[in-house]
Amino acid sequence: MTLLSNQAFERLRQIPLYVPGKPIQEVQRELGLDSIVKLASNENPWGPSEAVKARVVKAATGSRDEGLGLYPVSDGYYLRLAIAKRRECNADQIILGNGSSEIIEMAAKAALLGGGSTVAPKHSFAIYGIATQTAGGRFIECPCSPTELDVDAILAAVQPDTRAVFLGNPNNPTGVMLDRPGLERLVRDLRDDILLVVDQAYAEYEDPETYPDAADYLDERSNLLVLHTFSKIHSLAAMRIGFGIGHHKLIALLERIRSPFNTNMLAQVAAEVAVQDFAFEAFSRARNAEARQAFFAEAHNHRCNATGMGGNFILLESEIPAPELFKDLMRAGVIVRPMQGYGLPNHVRVTLGKPEEMEAFWAAVAPILDNAGCGCR
Repeated sequence: MTLLSNQAFERLRQIPLYVPGKPIQEVQRELGLDSIVKLASNENPWGPSEAVKARVVKAATGSRDEGLGLYPVSDGYYLRLAIAKRRECNADQIILGNGSSEIIEMAAKAALLGGGSTVAPKHSFAIYGIATQTAGGRFIECPCSPTELDVDAILAAVQPDTRAVFLGNPNNPTGVMLDRPGLERLVRDLRDDILLVVDQAYAEYEDPETYPDAADYLDERSNLLVLHTFSKIHSLAAMRIGFGIGHHKLIALLERIRSPFNTNMLAQVAAEVAVQDFAFEAFSRARNAEARQAFFAEAHNHRCNATGMGGNFILLESEIPAPELFKDLMRAGVIVRPMQGYGLPNHVRVTLGKPEEMEAFWAAVAPILDNAGCGCR
């Protein structure tokens, strides 16, 4: 028997690969296009801020305490202090990850160390299932439509061996969100030996006065982990840095899984500035709200079914199969994200970009939809 034919590797072959949005360079290489608009990966088109860029340049230049030849602070102590100040908690309640997706993987490894299952709503972020399976667990998708998150369905899907529940709020890729009563019910009714992971990657795009922040319930549930990322509204996707908030005993356990030096020095210093930049967040949130309103108005003109009220993206349903619409738009120099892999065969996800980028999107997609006969469902 060869190494690659043993039982463990056979199980690995059954785990789906995560398929990211196509990068601009790849489309340029494949199609020879000069002008490309990327609306596939929910990146913030406006950033990062000038203050963040200046701090990164200073750090890269180097000094006695920091530089590209030195290892970063392994646990990101100074960034954790800045996050704790912003979040009004203690630094020992914060863990850093190479993007919040790494913390999802940490949570799955910790919860499934003795085996078991995890639960997440259907049409959720693919990493929940991938992290579960690579940790040796069984992934359970509970039935949810693209237009709602059903707490009853989540609770009903829990099995005796369930060790964790993952919830995106807002959910990616559907953009739907649990309201505060729904979140409270999940926090309080979920079996207390189950780790509840609430992924708030897009929370900063929501109205801070009304958004149901799961961190408000950390005193009620020690088995609660709340995730954030700097990849979205802070526009640090290339830096790969995110954080989790939880009870200090839970964070101490996750620290046993975290790889040493898992977040790099440039990411740490950039995020330290970004987390304190309230003005840039407010600017990005306002521009995103304007883009969302304009998108829904234009979608109505083309009889499109555009859904999702959270995050910085729209889920668009059409009569055209998602792979076909994706390829047609790519040939026109616009990259979106086809959603057939999420059980949504006629949906594409469209990131909300700058006004000129959205004009390019509609210029490309409108003729395709209108020529299809009846437009979108």
